[in-house]
Amino acid sequence: MKNELDNKLFDYIPANFFSILAGPLKEIHAGLLFLIYDQYKRTIYTLPRETIIDLFCEYLETVDAPEEWPEDEYPEHEQAVQSPETLRDRATQLLRKFIDTQWVVQEQHYDYTFKISLPDYALFILETLDKIRTGYRMEFRGRVLSIYQNLTGEEGMTYVALQQAQESTAELIKGLASLNHNIKKYTEKLLEYKEPYDIIRQIFDEYQIQILGEQYYRLKTSEHISKYRTGIISRVKEWKFNRPEIINQANRMVEEKQVQTRIEGENLIFEWLEYIEESFESMDDILEEIDRRNSQYARSAVEKLRFQLQQGRGHEHQLVMLLRSLAAQARQKGEKEEAPDAVNRAMRIYRQEAVDELSIKLPVRERKVHTPQPVELVEVDQKSRDDNLKRFRQRVQEEVTIDEINQYVETLLQDKKALPLSEMPLKSNEDWVKLIYIILFSRSRRAGYVLAGERGGTVALKKGKVELPDLTMERKD
Repeated sequence: MKNELDNKLFDYIPANFFSILAGPLKEIHAGLLFLIYDQYKRTIYTLPRETIIDLFCEYLETVDAPEEWPEDEYPEHEQAVQSPETLRDRATQLLRKFIDTQWVVQEQHYDYTFKISLPDYALFILETLDKIRTGYRMEFRGRVLSIYQNLTGEEGMTYVALQQAQESTAELIKGLASLNHNIKKYTEKLLEYKEPYDIIRQIFDEYQIQILGEQYYRLKTSEHISKYRTGIISRVKEWKFNRPEIINQANRMVEEKQVQTRIEGENLIFEWLEYIEESFESMDDILEEIDRRNSQYARSAVEKLRFQLQQGRGHEHQLVMLLRSLAAQARQKGEKEEAPDAVNRAMRIYRQEAVDELSIKLPVRERKVHTPQPVELVEVDQKSRDDNLKRFRQRVQEEVTIDEINQYVETLLQDKKALPLSEMPLKSNEDWVKLIYIILFSRSRRAGYVLAGERGGTVALKKGKVELPDLTMERKD
């Protein structure tokens, strides 16, 4: 099989494809290309050539174009318009550059009109550049849920659902890696600002909204990865151990022309499964790295803002100035005189003549050195062991189990559909104990009965001396 590294980039795109983005007119060229891209996204058809030229003319009227345009950067283009006299001629010349460098394709239709379209490689590159230009952020909301639903839904054991889950996982990992890099970029950019206003604006207007925002916090709270990770990994393992279904899906991939052979389909399915499993098992590492960079950014922002507000005067400088002032006061007035109020407010210095015994703070004491003492091993004789074991067995025998309570309830109900608690036989202490267990076990899944009725109501017995819950025992359906 041919090595993927042998595929050369310029076997798929023209050799001079990026040349128009490197010359003196690169900003104008980029703006016009994005103009075509934005217009191309709005329609599924090709664009009329005259429409593109009209858009170019409107753009050139608003952009800061150079007073003297450079000479044609592509003298090899024989059909290039030389020395355009009007704005429309200039727009036509720029469109010709895009056609010659194969950013766009021009086709003549049956009605002798020319249509403009974007080739696939140009469309992919412009899509990527547009995300960089607009600061695209992946929407993490629902991304993990989508992976979980693809794997656990009705069609979860199909190669189509598995492929979609793998692609969504790859997008999620790529988005988290991009977020991690952007935090580092904003931290470096923060150090370049000099004014406090710029620092605060970046923190609240750019970083909190464009970088983290609510979507990442949802990924860490209500839509946390751990909420779905167990189900996703469990489904992946179920896939791995279901060899017949993997062979079946590989055969379907061959039938639907997705792969050439069944072995190739199986290998591709296992690659998808390994990628999903490894990604979700190691996803905590990248989330911890993002949190670490976020904390680092917060510390850098606080220190940078504090430094700018204090104009470079840190705590060391303030302490030096305060100590110098105290030293001068001590020389002038004596050591026992109180410091001025201004210095007191700055350093919170108070005279202390004795330890306050009523203070809630204990004085500092030297930590005692712990000297470990040997522990004496006490031998337990056989009689004590037997006595403890006998008491334990007796306690186990006296323990009331839910099965015993179910049998007791069946004995009480017999042919009855329901029995109020107030009509139970409550003559002995054992009857009262069983009543308590009936109420306690009524919420258990293993209970063969339920207590129906409005909670909170009571029924008085023995002339008001005892009150029982106004509930009724009923068999479970």
